[in-house]
Amino acid sequence: MRKLSGLVLFLTTALVLTVGVILYARGYRPNLKEKSLEPTGIVSIKSLPDGGEVLINGEKKGTTNLDIQNLSPGKYEVKISKEGFSTWSKEVLVKKEAVNLIQVVLLPIAPSLQSLTFTGVGSPVASPVGDKIVFTIKEPKERAGIWALNLSTNPLPFFFAKDLNKLVTDTKEFSFSTSSYEFSPDGRELLVKIADQHIFFLLDTSKENKDPKEATLDLEKIKEDWDKAEASNTKSNLKALGKEAESISSTLAKLVFSPDKTKFFGVQPNGLAVVFDAKPQPNGNQKPRATNLPKASRYLWYPDSRHVILVGTNAISVMEVDGSNNVTIYTGSFDPSLVVPWPDGSKIVIATNLNTQATSLPNLYAIELR
Repeated sequence: MRKLSGLVLFLTTALVLTVGVILYARGYRPNLKEKSLEPTGIVSIKSLPDGGEVLINGEKKGTTNLDIQNLSPGKYEVKISKEGFSTWSKEVLVKKEAVNLIQVVLLPIAPSLQSLTFTGVGSPVASPVGDKIVFTIKEPKERAGIWALNLSTNPLPFFFAKDLNKLVTDTKEFSFSTSSYEFSPDGRELLVKIADQHIFFLLDTSKENKDPKEATLDLEKIKEDWDKAEASNTKSNLKALGKEAESISSTLAKLVFSPDKTKFFGVQPNGLAVVFDAKPQPNGNQKPRATNLPKASRYLWYPDSRHVILVGTNAISVMEVDGSNNVTIYTGSFDPSLVVPWPDGSKIVIATNLNTQATSLPNLYAIELR
């Protein structure tokens, strides 16, 4: 009988301990005052750069990156600050038995400018996939033609790292340096129109085209194929995001999808833009969300797909897709048609002229964000 009682006691104790471990792992903590187990949540905060001071409802909790545990379900004001960077803040909803991941990009208050070109660039255009910028050079004559700046993370100086490549050279017959051009939807080809002539060439943007292919006779088919490819990509991207995305997109023009294809923005008939987020960052609201964007002349995706770049009159800002933390990173003169984020988000490239006495043409500069 004693053996049976001991076995029952052992099994009961093991069961209670097992349940206790499971509940603890799920975030339940004992409330001695109320003599009960209460559910809690976790906030996991990561920032780029790290080392930002974290305040929860005004109380210091440490520096990023860190996990804050045992938070009772409810709304909390989270603030992250770091010297030299704009302060980030947001109201976060903590849910029971859940980990709330917060990924923050801290933007510098006074970013520096790095020169990427020095001789002046003409007609700079960014690839639709954001991996390169093409432009023309007219002088000196031995460099005249169309060039491409490949956007990479190579730390070496650009001219030595071979990030600056000539796509085609001016010839006696054709002045490519005065031409106009447009990218294919995938950025692999460049359709070039010779100035003042109905002559077109199709260039491979990955290499120098020493014997450029004339495409005048194939022009109509090339553009038709490009239009079909773009329409097909849009259709498949929307289908993957669901019926709500398809419905909202039908009211918008100029759709642009985020790099991870979970979001898109488009322009309403009134000229204002809307961003649709199929998978909002965990903040208590997991349903797809549409957010109106502030007025701007252009909108671009930041490479992390969680931010939108707003291009205004003599100003560039970066804002989270939910409309919070809109931070101005640059004010001054620049070409609003050429604003390009570096693929890793470390820079934003602009075209501006900081020395009009030396050249009438702009050069490419990188706004350093890290």
